[in-house]
Amino acid sequence: MPLLKYRCPECGKRFEELVGFSHTQDVRCPECGAQAQRAYEGKCLFGMAGSHAGTVSATSGCSGNCSGCSGCHHNG
Repeated sequence: MPLLKYRCPECGKRFEELVGFSHTQDVRCPECGAQAQRAYEGKCLFGMAGSHAGTVSATSGCSGNCSGCSGCHHNG
């Protein structure tokens, strides 16, 4: 299971949650209990050399084309 970053739209709390991919939309804020939203921050490393036609490497960050990954800072 990945450790994902979330933010609460109600109280603004930012936190990390260990959650399975099939439950990423089910996370609740530990502070107020509202449904949390994924916080896409940092580099998108799903496009490392060999994927996305080699347009992204681990050092170049995100190409902005997130059609092949679950998201990054461009979707948040």
